[in-house]
Amino acid sequence: MISKIIPLIVFGVMVITTACSAGEIDTFILDQANSGGESPTGEAIQLQQQGIGPLEITPPPPGEGHQLAPASEGDGGNISSLGELTTGSVQGGEAGKIESKAPSELNIEGDIQSAASWLTYNDQTYPFSINYPDTYTLLPTGTQPQPSGPKLLYQVRFLDRQLVQGSTADLEIPNFTIEIFDSEDQSLEAFLDIYFEQGERQSFNLGSLKGIRVYFNQLIAPNEFYYFADQGLVFKLTPLGKYSQEMLDSFQIHP
Repeated sequence: MISKIIPLIVFGVMVITTACSAGEIDTFILDQANSGGESPTGEAIQLQQQGIGPLEITPPPPGEGHQLAPASEGDGGNISSLGELTTGSVQGGEAGKIESKAPSELNIEGDIQSAASWLTYNDQTYPFSINYPDTYTLLPTGTQPQPSGPKLLYQVRFLDRQLVQGSTADLEIPNFTIEIFDSEDQSLEAFLDIYFEQGERQSFNLGSLKGIRVYFNQLIAPNEFYYFADQGLVFKLTPLGKYSQEMLDSFQIHP
């Protein structure tokens, strides 16, 4: 019996001696116990014996974390992991911030749209002239059938060029219209009493011209009209557009 046990004991001592060289298992178990960690598994013991072990990341001491290098002059700056922009040179405001202009500081219309140039329309048939911006186009002149009302002799219409090029140009209301009627030997007041009796009236002087302004207390435009009588004719002006006042001021009836 003893002869059979002795070989088994010798074999066990050889295995333990081979696997536990330099007391690595005892040291590993002691370290885990001292650190308060859990008992290592067989796989962990094997990894420690092979010198592999789990990957450890040691955080840097406080205040010694990764720092971005300062941006050099002319570069676009750095963006940190917190989304903060650090620029090399900032004019005005605080460092790392991009300043923007308020809407009131932007002059979009002045930057995009240049001032209009002015042209003069001199009618060759009827004695009047008027200035108009080059952004307007003169629509075909002539008369239109009038089922009722005063006799329309002639009309001139101005419309913005962009509207003229649209598919609905025929439906657009002109930006400025001049209509010429036969006064039928009546005064301007009598003429308006017969054909344009509606609306509020107000005396209106345009240079040496004396006329009547007719207006309506409504929001739908056109809601004001200007009438002048001269040489047996009645001139009706219908302003509607951003240059209406300038065009109205330039209107003249020639002798």
